[in-house]
Amino acid sequence: MSQTTVSLVLSGKGVGRISDATAEAVRRAARDLGYRPNAAARALRSGSAAAVGLVVRDVTHPFFGRTLRGAQRAAREMGHVVVLIDDNYGAGVADGAVEILREGAVDGFLFFATDPPASLRAPGAPPYVLVENEQSRSPFVRLDVETGTDAALAHLHDLGHQEIGYVRSVVGGQTFDRRHARWEAHLRAHGQDPARQVTVFSAFDAESTIAAGRELLTHPRRPTAVLCDDDVLACGLLAAADALGVRVPAEVAVVGFDDLDIARLSHPPLTTVHFDPEALGAAAFELLYARLQGKRPRNRVLPSELVVRGSTVAPGPG
Repeated sequence: MSQTTVSLVLSGKGVGRISDATAEAVRRAARDLGYRPNAAARALRSGSAAAVGLVVRDVTHPFFGRTLRGAQRAAREMGHVVVLIDDNYGAGVADGAVEILREGAVDGFLFFATDPPASLRAPGAPPYVLVENEQSRSPFVRLDVETGTDAALAHLHDLGHQEIGYVRSVVGGQTFDRRHARWEAHLRAHGQDPARQVTVFSAFDAESTIAAGRELLTHPRRPTAVLCDDDVLACGLLAAADALGVRVPAEVAVVGFDDLDIARLSHPPLTTVHFDPEALGAAAFELLYARLQGKRPRNRVLPSELVVRGSTVAPGPG
């Protein structure tokens, strides 16, 4: 068996050129010998690392993990892998990793709600796609946050809620800005002053979410309903309500965002805006892969849907 035949089979280029029986014999011999392809040598020959970097704001948040899974699935279908990089909410720890990987370890990058370093904007730099971060002249994929927020607020309004508080993320970003802007617009459209509504801020750790929940629920003008920037924040509010003896949804209705697994496990189950993080990750990789093929893909906005569960009912008397 010639070296050329072995090379064609192991590189995946033997389809239609090498018989099935010969190809299987080569693969069986490779398995028996414990052969593993040399990725660095393959990258030098092909000019491709067959890998992309995904930079996320917080590797511990479940939404980012599901996004990674979607990107991995789409990448695997194209013979690529995804390298995860934690930005730690803009602490700058990702920049060094990006600079190392851009020297040939990856073909391109996905930046989830974080900005690429200036070096990637220079001519000849690896291509990238932005996720949940819409910028002019940069390819992006994002979620239809506006429609989801409008649906959540319309649901609360139809139930009869006029005073709608807000648990906001202390972390900035376009997705949270869009949610807040729609909340303000809804209140103004219904004769309410957003500045008079109770708003508290929270980080994403358990202690902060519960503390923010306590602050809102003990406010002298406690609202009858609360919109939360994220299911994690909403579950912190539910925990605070349980500790304070505030009944959800009888005394306060609660709506979250993302439809994480905890939304179905919480008590009561959480009304929330559903997004598909795996579809988001897959779409992001598909845009990047198209760029790697020299194409100019269209930006994408993925749908949202309100899921009504047990944490929202009409406001009680008084």
